[in-house]
Amino acid sequence: MNNQVEFEADKAAAINQRLRQYKKNKKLIEEAKASEKAEIDEVKNFYESKIKRVEDDNAILMTELLGFIDTEHGQTSVSTSMGNVQARTTSDSWKWGGAVAQRKAMKQLPSDLLKTVTELDKAKIKGATTITDDGKVVLNETGEIIEGLSGVKGGKKQCVIRLDR
Repeated sequence: MNNQVEFEADKAAAINQRLRQYKKNKKLIEEAKASEKAEIDEVKNFYESKIKRVEDDNAILMTELLGFIDTEHGQTSVSTSMGNVQARTTSDSWKWGGAVAQRKAMKQLPSDLLKTVTELDKAKIKGATTITDDGKVVLNETGEIIEGLSGVKGGKKQCVIRLDR
């Protein structure tokens, strides 16, 4: 009987030893995952910062390149042996939203701006509305703001660069 008790105690001790090791390993895995995440975040931040600096530099270069185009006298682009730089003006851009937003807009729009009772006539709406600086779509005829539709006002100078290979 004494041997049986010793065997059970040894078995319990062996189980506990393995459970302690398992717990320790689980903690090591959690620490490794946390360390991995921290290092990945640090690397991402490093490259995001580096890319942002280069993009900011490119934005300055694009502004300077636009300065070489005499848009006041009708010039729209310049070309060199390295490529072409075009000056463009952005146009208004409508954001039509999802089905719910469109249904909301349909309730406010005159019927002649709808293709069917369930479909907007986007071409007619573009002609009959104006986008404000803050992105609201306004019906030209009444000045009413159309809920559910929004947009981005155009008219901004944009630089398009095509590099020769």
